[in-house]
Amino acid sequence: MPLRIPLLILSAILLTPMLASKPAFAEDGLALLQRIAQGSRQLTYSGVFVYRSGARVDTSRIAHSFSDGVEVERIEALDGSPREVLRADSEVKCFFPEERLLIVERLSRQRGFPALLPAGLGSLPEHYAIQGGSSGRIAGVSSRAVLLKPRDEWRYGHEFWMDAGSGLLLKATLLGANGEALESFAFTHVKIGGPLEQGALKPGYDLERVRVQQTRTTDLRPEDLGWTFRTQLPGFRKVAAMRREAGAANSESLHVVFSDGLATISVFIEPGGAVGERETTATLGPVNVYRRQIDEHRVVVMGEVPAIAVRRIGEGLERRRK
Repeated sequence: MPLRIPLLILSAILLTPMLASKPAFAEDGLALLQRIAQGSRQLTYSGVFVYRSGARVDTSRIAHSFSDGVEVERIEALDGSPREVLRADSEVKCFFPEERLLIVERLSRQRGFPALLPAGLGSLPEHYAIQGGSSGRIAGVSSRAVLLKPRDEWRYGHEFWMDAGSGLLLKATLLGANGEALESFAFTHVKIGGPLEQGALKPGYDLERVRVQQTRTTDLRPEDLGWTFRTQLPGFRKVAAMRREAGAANSESLHVVFSDGLATISVFIEPGGAVGERETTATLGPVNVYRRQIDEHRVVVMGEVPAIAVRRIGEGLERRRK
């Protein structure tokens, strides 16, 4: 999605026995994470946030509503090329004014802002040491920190700051092996609670004046995927497998998602590429990307995890034998 919402994750910190022997910290941290996961989906709020990755800095405006169990949010880029994302529950619309292009996709699984929110909390203490941190202020709001340190080399660390009152996530930082910030987002201004300003959720486009591109997504059962992953990462499980098609003239591609409840790895499989092409690994900001060719198919594995993680997933991929 061209308007990139921070996902946040990366590298290896070996924990000392002292940290591993204090489950009370994990319990407290899990409770805070649960408040974050619920608050950022079940609150009405608006504000401006800044995303940083290396030398790149993007500023966006967000408005999010929750009413009668229905989520609606609109995110608008405030610098660079104009772009807008509008999500109503599982339908996502991305608008690019300069191209007058509207891309529409309906997802079977909701993935709201911020995309880094924990999807499954129960097993996180097995793979992260979770600690409730200090208190402070973010965007003028009293906040509390939660720190997650990875227990192995397959994932990165995180620091989350939440509104102490509502649980809304106000700041998140992806931490490298030496504690350095690889990526972050933070609100610079936020209003928690309604009502939203008039027109805050109104699309900035006229359907009669744009070119609409529908992306069709179909969920797949594991036995229908046609591919096998021979190697697994500790704590990561397959959470989604789908067939995607963008426009009638485009070839279908497969998209498989693995997650440990916080970090995610995406695998894309599509026809094309040159047989015998060399395997490559690249780093794009906090994202590591592994590419390889399997017969007539191009495989791309990417995620905000260490390079060894995407390589292990990619090297273990093979066609299922009939």
